[in-house]
Amino acid sequence: MILAIQAKLEPMHNRLKPTVGIALPALLLAVLFGCTQPAMQSSHDVIVVGAGIAGLSAALEAAEHGAKVLVLEANSVGGGHAVIAGGFAMVDTELQRKKGYTDSPEIAFKDMMAWGETADPYWVRRYARESGTDVYDWLTDAGAEFVVLIDTPEDTVPRFHFTRGTAVNVVVPLMRKAFNNPDIEFMWNTRVTALAKTRGTITGVVAVNERTGARGYHSAPSVVLATGGFQNNLDMVRANWPTDRMLPDRLLKGAGQFATGDGYVLAEWAGADMRRMDRQVTFYNGVPNPRDKTGTTALVTENPAAIWVDSNGRRFMSESGDSKAMAAAVDKLKPVSFWMLFDTNGARRLGLRGAPWIDRNAVKRYILDNPVITAKGVTLRELALKSGLPEHGIRTTIETWNRMVKVGTDFQFNRFNEEHKPRGIQSLSKAPYYALRIYPLTRKSMGGPAIDTMGRVVDADDQPVPGLYAAGELTGVAGINGSHGGAGTFLGPSVFTGRIAGRTAALESAGKTSQGLTLTKSNDALIEQAAADGKRPGYWHFDVSHRLGSERKYSCDNCHNASIPMRMAADRKEMLARLSTCTQCH
Repeated sequence: MILAIQAKLEPMHNRLKPTVGIALPALLLAVLFGCTQPAMQSSHDVIVVGAGIAGLSAALEAAEHGAKVLVLEANSVGGGHAVIAGGFAMVDTELQRKKGYTDSPEIAFKDMMAWGETADPYWVRRYARESGTDVYDWLTDAGAEFVVLIDTPEDTVPRFHFTRGTAVNVVVPLMRKAFNNPDIEFMWNTRVTALAKTRGTITGVVAVNERTGARGYHSAPSVVLATGGFQNNLDMVRANWPTDRMLPDRLLKGAGQFATGDGYVLAEWAGADMRRMDRQVTFYNGVPNPRDKTGTTALVTENPAAIWVDSNGRRFMSESGDSKAMAAAVDKLKPVSFWMLFDTNGARRLGLRGAPWIDRNAVKRYILDNPVITAKGVTLRELALKSGLPEHGIRTTIETWNRMVKVGTDFQFNRFNEEHKPRGIQSLSKAPYYALRIYPLTRKSMGGPAIDTMGRVVDADDQPVPGLYAAGELTGVAGINGSHGGAGTFLGPSVFTGRIAGRTAALESAGKTSQGLTLTKSNDALIEQAAADGKRPGYWHFDVSHRLGSERKYSCDNCHNASIPMRMAADRKEMLARLSTCTQCH
């Protein structure tokens, strides 16, 4: 038997740069083994890499079609970025009909194609036609309850669906359903570092336990990659930055902790055609996370009472413009950054998201009263000195703004007029005054390994890579967003593509044979180096949640009891019990 194994990824975890058409020979290692078949660590019908919302959907669908499924997750909990994300774009749903809205696949197709501009017509049409049943109905059957519809600029019919809170209220029912399924097994703190290939077919994965350093080979005739995007890897973001956009001097990370791009390297090594890698969603409303000592991560901010000014202190667009207008306007600024100006009244309207520790007191302490992030002045002259903005520019801008508020018309950018005056429109006249500098932040990936209509990864000739499937943001959700991400058009399509990939992987695993090699060993050097660096691989979620619990002065029995002991969950019963603690933070 000849088994080709990709080289381990962990030493290069933060500097991988897969791009379309560029091979990665330095990352590859072909290992030849004899014909003796050693014992393997585990064998399943389907392996799903990633327990985010796409991976959970794939695992549930594969198990529903008779497969024994192993889910490998680098974090110690499931859900991925979805636990702090928002809503789902879905078409012709029961909630829409209940609220009196008439939607249809035809209307949704036109909306999504117009907004995305370069969206994939096949996938858009299919999602518009099937999301009402295959996403909305499927999620509600699993226990999710959608109660809110929000109108968005890209839709002519409201189709942005929310539960009572964030998408954690969708993730938890899916995890509960998966934990109750005896055909789905989970391995936490386990990062896949390689794919195994036998005679041209993917036959399993090599993985490392981030806490212990132990490695293992896991065999399966079908492997589904659902590892999420690469927007937490700035090197990959910059390497694939669109050529028609200015690369900001300072670009903050605004994606999930585990959106590191490993799945892109795995897929490219396997022969996947990497498409639309330069299609990236960048948000333009980020502030540096004050609790990140590296200064590289961002919080998302908004303030309906603020005005936005460039480096000359001048307004440059309507602050109520949609995300496409904002991107076009900010991209033209030099530097690619701007300031929010507001007064004491406006300070009460400042909102932040992106971390569980955020509350009103934290906003004041870490943002408003933090001179490193926010300039504050009793006078406009003091504000100018502390912010570096020209006094004449901000004084003229604020005086002009106040006059426009008084007469009721924004004659510069038509943000408001006598017929339309959104909430938050007010003069800037109550000291102290604030200038909060805003930076672009990475957010979502809209490209990746190409998949066919059945969720199979395909090569440059559109031929399936045997044994390999992909779903979710890793695939750029199949091109559904085109060049511009829409509201809810990542979570919904992630569920959709996850179900497709999981179903195909289960059906095609029948009749395949898998062979493997045990590579399990303890990597003491890895653990010792992590300790020396003050890091604890595999404990990210543990450290974040327990720090937050300590700050909020939670007692241990807020989250722990006889059913939820103070250790990793040992069985399905304990995993199910722990789901009740997710909303303590999220």
